[in-house]
Amino acid sequence: MEDWLFSSGDCSRPHQFENAERLRFRHGSTHAYLEETPVLPGIWLYRGEATANCQFQIEVGGGDRQGRVIMGGLLSSRGMLNLEGCDDMVWRDDGRFYALSPIERHCRYDIDAERGWRLVALRVEAEAMDLLGADDRLPDIVNDVLTVRRDNLADMGTLPGGIRRLSQSLLRTPFEGRVGKLFMQSKVLELLAYQFQHLGERPAPKTLSAIELTRIRMSRDMLLANLRDPPDLEALASAVGLSSKKLNRGFRDLYGTTVFAYLHDARLDAARAALEAGTPLPLKQLAWELGYGQVSNFVTAFRRRFGVTPGSLRDAKAPA
Repeated sequence: MEDWLFSSGDCSRPHQFENAERLRFRHGSTHAYLEETPVLPGIWLYRGEATANCQFQIEVGGGDRQGRVIMGGLLSSRGMLNLEGCDDMVWRDDGRFYALSPIERHCRYDIDAERGWRLVALRVEAEAMDLLGADDRLPDIVNDVLTVRRDNLADMGTLPGGIRRLSQSLLRTPFEGRVGKLFMQSKVLELLAYQFQHLGERPAPKTLSAIELTRIRMSRDMLLANLRDPPDLEALASAVGLSSKKLNRGFRDLYGTTVFAYLHDARLDAARAALEAGTPLPLKQLAWELGYGQVSNFVTAFRRRFGVTPGSLRDAKAPA
């Protein structure tokens, strides 16, 4: 059994997922949860969220299980991840993909949730190899961990757009009961395929300088500050002193997607957050506030992204 520990300030809470699938943690302004769900033999899904403007830590005991790999997406937050015996992995931006082999090694996450924390990760153990296929069908790095030939995997990089979108769809599934389980299983297998593809690739070295990274982050903040009427690509690039080509390439390197796609996702994320928070705005007004000229376009984009219409989500969140 593995001991998990959530802590913030002088408050801490231990948890064992063998006893309960969801850990809820509250301390002051910090409201967070982490959920472990068995999905298929040898495969578990982790989902977690926390409120904005809070800081907390998650520590996981090394346990005694061998042959497991964690592959996850940090959709929002910044912080540091440490696997005992490996170099610290520090991230400053939303959208980080990471892979770990927590085999008899203590693991610690230090989370700075300035804009909230959202995590979707999969744990794959050797038992899943019967389902996933022969050894030569898995990326070498995954096969080496599952067959206990490697125990020091600790890697982090840009979260690809495909993994980001699938992670978003798994964070809150639109179905319940048997249909919900089937939906979750299908999305988890699809996510695994994208994760394996990503781990099997060897991306080219990044060529962004420190100044360029700063300017790209500035441009991202400018987009988020005005979702209704953001500058176009040329104006945004000019405002931060980059060419439009360099800015788009930088967004791909840093956030795993283009400027336009990032803006599209940010608008829909903001819409969902507003609806879940109980905004009284009519859908037409909400769509306009987020830059949609037609409410029908907003509804279509929302349904494609989250599997439900904004009206259905609002109805589901309404008090009985």
